[in-house]
Amino acid sequence: MLHYSCDICKRPIVAGSDLRHVVKIEVFPAVEDQPCGCPGGSVSQHDADHLEEMQDLLERLDDADLADIEDATRSLRFDLCDACRQRFVKNPLGVKGGKQLDFSNN
Repeated sequence: MLHYSCDICKRPIVAGSDLRHVVKIEVFPAVEDQPCGCPGGSVSQHDADHLEEMQDLLERLDDADLADIEDATRSLRFDLCDACRQRFVKNPLGVKGGKQLDFSNN
């Protein structure tokens, strides 16, 4: 039998009586200069030659670039209890509330 606990508060989540929420986060490099065939491109998706585009991309990348992309790409998964889910939804990035004051160094 699988036992779950909240990844934030560490409280056990009892299957059948407690709600368990799954949060999935993917982090990857954004590609701003997409070739044609993507939203905003001038060629429709059906007209684009995707295999040729992939071949061109792979030829431009060397092994170091591929390693950098792999290091920058992450898929994360968390189990949350209902109370922690409510707090997470209100502030998903964990930004501290309140006004930050910047004082001068004099």
